[in-house]
Amino acid sequence: MFNRDFYPTPKRVVEQMMFDIDIAGKTILEPSAGKGDMVDYLKEYGAKEVIACEINSDLAKIVSGKCRLIADDFLTVQSVDISHVDYIVMNPPFSADENHILHAWEIAPEGCMIVSLCNNNTVNYPRNSKAEKIVELISMYGRKEDWGDCFSNAERKTGVDVACLWLYKPKTGDDEFADYFSLTDDEEQYFQEGIIRYDYVRDIVNRYVGAIKLWDKVIPLSQEINELTKPISEYGIKFGAYVTGCKSNYNEISRETYKKELQKQAWQRIFTDMNMEKYATKGVRQKINQFVETQIHVPFTMKNIYKMLEIIVGTHGNRMKQTLVEAFETICSFSWKENCTGGERWKTNSNYVVNRKFIIPYICRNETWLPSNRVELSYGDRPRDVDDIVKALCYITGMNYSNCTRLSDFLYNMKAEWGKQYEWGFFRIRGYKKGTMHFEFVDEKIWEKFNRSVAEIKGWALPYTSNSTKKARKKSMGLSEL
Repeated sequence: MFNRDFYPTPKRVVEQMMFDIDIAGKTILEPSAGKGDMVDYLKEYGAKEVIACEINSDLAKIVSGKCRLIADDFLTVQSVDISHVDYIVMNPPFSADENHILHAWEIAPEGCMIVSLCNNNTVNYPRNSKAEKIVELISMYGRKEDWGDCFSNAERKTGVDVACLWLYKPKTGDDEFADYFSLTDDEEQYFQEGIIRYDYVRDIVNRYVGAIKLWDKVIPLSQEINELTKPISEYGIKFGAYVTGCKSNYNEISRETYKKELQKQAWQRIFTDMNMEKYATKGVRQKINQFVETQIHVPFTMKNIYKMLEIIVGTHGNRMKQTLVEAFETICSFSWKENCTGGERWKTNSNYVVNRKFIIPYICRNETWLPSNRVELSYGDRPRDVDDIVKALCYITGMNYSNCTRLSDFLYNMKAEWGKQYEWGFFRIRGYKKGTMHFEFVDEKIWEKFNRSVAEIKGWALPYTSNSTKKARKKSMGLSEL
């Protein structure tokens, strides 16, 4: 089919490549257009203009009917030819992917993002200086994901393991921070009325930008001092930038490393001040942390913060659905024999329900130095798992999690004793010296709503075993069949 490097990019792969990237109104270069599959996608989703290269004459005739061709061989394209592009989106020939990726980086205008597929071995097992250079670029200016054999079901199949790279070429000089504070009227209004104040966001971006600008003043001055003192210094005085907080020696860092790490911390600060802990379970928190990691290559501008908040707020319902499922499966995982009707079936996604009474093992500790009758929680994940369960219940009941007392605080305030029952929030609880704690839903309707909510998310029909009549249970849960 045309040539040995012709592998049309499946639409689902292009969707993965461009996930969370706003291409509407943007100018995009496709350096190895083939018959135009990527071109079709980019135009369909609102690109203002797509320009392309294609070295095969037969394929070039096809793609020329879809967009403007600027050259046949991408490696002959110069910076001046693409000084106006916002993105370079490419599936280069894997036989020469290093050459194409490095050329794209060399000629890309500042502020441009490069999104490229490549052979997984190129970046995971670099065997030459060009591949090593790409790995360095990923470290400093982007990220990568390993997608395996994502072409195994493509129009033209291949079993090659594929990686995807996102590289952002930063602006420099006077233009580096030119658009960090620009917002439309709608975006500015969002900050004023939204979950984070406009003045707070502007302040945190200003601090980030100010720190980088001060770096550019301090480091050249320190180098100048070194030059002045080199002929006379006997004490090895050294000026530079170092990471503090290390247990051993300070580690010297470059401007790019400092900028990247400061940006990462700034994104984390945003998430912390959004109080995401209030809503997120352990699994959701891990995903948020992964999201922060991927933002390293995204400039820390007010506009990008606005886009990120739109994503977070817009997906809040989905995150809380994940919270519900995680809480449900956490209860089952502790002791499937006692905690759910499915027994071991919960491991294979069979239909099941959490019992109204359930047991969490190894959550209590009975240390010799503690008062012999006092219930204390153990260290580790179990108490946090209980907090996650409460967050899920707050979500489906509309209760504010901030008004809930943590289990550890409740036990301390109540001076809870072994074997005695207490009513705490959604549960009646009883701790035992052997380390277990028994929980019972106080409100049967909340218990049923919890099970029903998870069943709806997973698409289950709920089986029930209970002393209540089937008719009453159908009515209370709004089900027509059991």
